[in-house]
Amino acid sequence: MINSLPFLHVAIAALIALSGSGNSAANHPVLTATDRADVRCSAAFAIVAGQQQRGEGTTWPALGWRGREFMVRTGARLIDAGWTEPQVSAAMTEAAGGLQQEAIASGDADRKLAQVMRPCLSLLDTAVPPLQKPNLPQCAAILRASYEEVHAAEGLSARAKDLLTLATVLEARTRREATEQGRTQAEADAVLAAEATTVAKVAALPGGMQRYDIATCFDLAKPEEKTHY
Repeated sequence: MINSLPFLHVAIAALIALSGSGNSAANHPVLTATDRADVRCSAAFAIVAGQQQRGEGTTWPALGWRGREFMVRTGARLIDAGWTEPQVSAAMTEAAGGLQQEAIASGDADRKLAQVMRPCLSLLDTAVPPLQKPNLPQCAAILRASYEEVHAAEGLSARAKDLLTLATVLEARTRREATEQGRTQAEADAVLAAEATTVAKVAALPGGMQRYDIATCFDLAKPEEKTHY
């Protein structure tokens, strides 16, 4: 469990953008039990999301978008109750620091984080919808769109090549699946085009592609047994 402040700052910046100038009242209400739980969970999500950005914390659901959305909604509710943006920022930063200190004092940081995360995930599932699990053609569209974005920014970099390979594999598997179901290649191409449109609409929403469980796509693109690509 290390510094979660960068993730916190991103979420708080989004909150300020949504709330405008905010409430400038000098005083703010005392945190209710619900407020305390939501602020503490926001801090826990920031810690885990920070780990996941470094390739750690994979035992937990992806929290990049959902954790940030939970934090933004919690902060917006506090602002509506009379808090200012700096007060919200301070409360969440203090909560994250408190959790980290508790973890250190416990002698088992992972176990302590797990104790906090279990009830927090229940709150998260109630407040923010779980990630959408994409099907095969949707994954093909997601990785094709990801390739095009990376290619536009980096050219044919190693990352772009990897994404292109994965997208091509999933497109081929989508067409093969359609053939096995008695459909034509043209019908398979129509399915891919329709899913590309759907994915583009989701990408335009807050959170964009992070609304999808992208790990599903990488699983679907894994080499099949006794085959190579």
